[in-house]
Amino acid sequence: MSIIKKALITLSIITVLAIIIIYAYSHNRTFLNDEETTGNTAGNIYNGGLFCEMDGKIYFSNDNDDGSLYVMNSNTTNIKKLHYDKAAYINVDENYIYYLRANNTRENPASNILMFNNTGIYRINLNGKKLKLISSNPGSYVTLKGNHVYYQNYDVEEGLYLYRNRTDGSLPRLLLKEVAIPAAIIDNRMYYTGVNTNHNINYLDLSSFTTGTHIEGNFAYPIFFGDYIYYMDQSNNYTINRMNLDGTNSHVLVNERCSTYNITNSGKYLYYQVDDLDNSKICRLDLTTMESQVLLDGHFKQIHVTDNFVFFKDFDNRNTYVISADGSLELGTFNPPNLNED
Repeated sequence: MSIIKKALITLSIITVLAIIIIYAYSHNRTFLNDEETTGNTAGNIYNGGLFCEMDGKIYFSNDNDDGSLYVMNSNTTNIKKLHYDKAAYINVDENYIYYLRANNTRENPASNILMFNNTGIYRINLNGKKLKLISSNPGSYVTLKGNHVYYQNYDVEEGLYLYRNRTDGSLPRLLLKEVAIPAAIIDNRMYYTGVNTNHNINYLDLSSFTTGTHIEGNFAYPIFFGDYIYYMDQSNNYTINRMNLDGTNSHVLVNERCSTYNITNSGKYLYYQVDDLDNSKICRLDLTTMESQVLLDGHFKQIHVTDNFVFFKDFDNRNTYVISADGSLELGTFNPPNLNED
């Protein structure tokens, strides 16, 4: 065998080995995020995290397919099914989708009988491939920030505590022994409302893992947006209020008892549900003029925002409505197809 032929064979072997090594590395590698990456808005997570927008795509839980994970363009066209799993608390970054598997609540779980875990927190590629377990325990309020996934984790022996993992599922860490809901992570501090001992807006320093009080009060579902914190005041009949980031200049925006709310990505409108027996209604408030408009009378829930739309449901899950986030008051129904391709 000639020297040239031997060299070619050796080079071919080296090339093949290099390709195998590169593939194995890429196949198992978790792509990292910028530390400021946020997987979904706090307002969406408070409402169940059923819609999440990233890079011109909306990832959502399709009620017409028993909550399965779907994706569509930001204008609601080109709808595709990604996975059978019933998804909630959806978060998305440039490479992955993170969500709570809620198959234990499916109406028709028969085709999922071979799955060992009907609940848990999972990660999947944007194309619906390569499902990866983050946490096998039941959870809620899944929130992605940077390269960590924060979530309430239920343990039969310990109860419902706040944990976090790396985005590859490694290094699970108990953060708080209480039912805390992350509101915002700013400058390496996680802000949350107390539940067990108080309803202050507290913080957890993510370097020292020490806690403190940011603002004392009786808060629920705070949203840090721009120069303000929006919140529901439990001491004042669950009215919706706004204050400066340091807690000063607090005032009422919606002087009615509310059950949920959300703010459009532009900050122009606040959408909210009034919870007042026969006077219940879903409305929107112009945050510039402070003028309020009624969208529909009745009981509604799970208000989600994307760049162009607001989605919400009636209380018994019969219909999902859609309206322009910052435009006209014309309402439509969101009725995606059931692309059952299992």
